[in-house]
Amino acid sequence: MSGAPLVKTMAMHRKQVRPGLLPLARPPIKYLTENGFSIVRLSEINPAVIDRPGECQFLVQCEEEAERVIKVGFDQSVIESLRIRRRIPLSETSMFWVACAESCLATYLWEKNEYPPDGRLTINELSPDELMLALHWRDSE
Repeated sequence: MSGAPLVKTMAMHRKQVRPGLLPLARPPIKYLTENGFSIVRLSEINPAVIDRPGECQFLVQCEEEAERVIKVGFDQSVIESLRIRRRIPLSETSMFWVACAESCLATYLWEKNEYPPDGRLTINELSPDELMLALHWRDSE
């Protein structure tokens, strides 16, 4: 009699670890440039990474080369300009920062066909389209 509850407990644990019942991890989205670079947001792979205006991190790879971590940040003058121009300031963790940084990085990789020097890219100004996006950006909360 004392063995029956043990068997039942073991069966429940076995059901809990069946591969079919485990949640599937969602693969990160890859941004592909026309000249062969792929960009992945590091925060989609590692939840401990928090993208902020001063530093958004990406894994970048060109075809068969090793992946590199590239850090993209907005110059303080860009951040301040947006604070002044928006009625409601963008939060430090707004998705705008990573989306815009990703777009600027892709443009850089496409135009230069090389990685940014020292694995860093600083955004000193926004294009008119990026500025309009920033002024109308709304994070869903």
